[in-house]
Amino acid sequence: MPLRHRAKIVVAAEEYPPHAFVLLLGGTDGRGQPRFTITGPKGQNCSKNFRLPEFTYTYVRPPDGAWGAKQPDGSFRALGALPPLPPGKGGWGGFPWEADREKTEADIGLGPFGVSASRAEVVDYTGFIVIDYARIIGGRGRSEVDPWGFLLPLAPEVWLGVAVMTALAMATAAVLTGLSERFSAGRRSAGLCFGIVRVLLIQDAKVLPERRWERVLLAGWMIVTLVTVKSYAGNLMSLLAVRHIPQPYQSVRDVLDDASCTMIWETNNAYIQYMNSLTSGTFYEVAQAGRNGRIIYKRSTDFMEAVETLVRRGDHVLMVEDLTARVFLGKDVSSTGRCDFYLSREVFLPFIFAMTGQKNSPLVPALNRRIRAVTESGLYEHWMQGAIPNSTTCANAPSKITVNTTLGLSNLWLMFAILLGGHAISLIVLLLETFWNKMK
Repeated sequence: MPLRHRAKIVVAAEEYPPHAFVLLLGGTDGRGQPRFTITGPKGQNCSKNFRLPEFTYTYVRPPDGAWGAKQPDGSFRALGALPPLPPGKGGWGGFPWEADREKTEADIGLGPFGVSASRAEVVDYTGFIVIDYARIIGGRGRSEVDPWGFLLPLAPEVWLGVAVMTALAMATAAVLTGLSERFSAGRRSAGLCFGIVRVLLIQDAKVLPERRWERVLLAGWMIVTLVTVKSYAGNLMSLLAVRHIPQPYQSVRDVLDDASCTMIWETNNAYIQYMNSLTSGTFYEVAQAGRNGRIIYKRSTDFMEAVETLVRRGDHVLMVEDLTARVFLGKDVSSTGRCDFYLSREVFLPFIFAMTGQKNSPLVPALNRRIRAVTESGLYEHWMQGAIPNSTTCANAPSKITVNTTLGLSNLWLMFAILLGGHAISLIVLLLETFWNKMK
């Protein structure tokens, strides 16, 4: 399909960090809209593709700032490069149809747009520009004392090994006592078994001189206990100064399971289109949560404000592409010098991103060759790295920090709680024993 106005290309564009940034130039254009240009990798890419003497290009923005999704009536709303208007239709969603094509129709959608089957019904996609996936941005909580810190000096498998070895030592003592000809199994087994527990708790244990096998057994057990207890005590003194920084939402399931958490998604994009088409699964539950009021839909230009206000509070999370998320984290650390946000470990919803053109437009195959050259040479990736300053500073921020401070009740309250709980249980057992003896 030949271009009707070969001297002028209309490019639909919107801000999409780190790919495209809107730079206002001041004043208004011939349509009364604020004058602007697009910077960033996509702006450079557009300049490289259309810097030819045969034609010029101009940018237009969708009125509602959305990227385009299929509506219930079958139309598309605010989809960058618009198709010719079907007969009898009054407009394609966010773009009202008027006689002046510059106000209604774009030859190219700069994007990049997530590739989806529903969009492919009305536009042609160029070759892919980047493959990206979604991630969760959450607010890092304030440093807290982990009340279970006294368990941290030993790994879980070491605690399990100590329990198994204690049980094995007590079983060995019971078997050897049962084979003894001098003492009954009941009395001597119980005494030696409690001696093993007393050694583990750094208490004294009495052994008769003539029972050499008991001495050998306890001596070996004391060596194991000494190494374990000394290692535990040495690590405990340093780990009691550890502060835990909450990062609770590491997966979509974590968000869904917390009814107090509200999600922020971009309005009318490929993710929303995909989730609304599902009938089961995790992202069907996300769509259901949105119908129940747990999703706030925002334009991409409003994301930074949402991060600074809602996400920082800790009860909202932003679901956004990984590359875009790194822009927000980089901007925050550049302005504050701190890592106040974190990215989830889980990544989800991978999408191929590309530019769009009108159906059967001769621009699309021409752009494909240029886009392939830019991507395969690594030039586009180089442009993106320059558009994301400080992107790696907080990428792997620790969830635990150490501080130099005195120990207080906040560090040790759980150990005191366990002690008081043990005393309470022993008192209950004593009362039950007294009651049982009186009943007998």
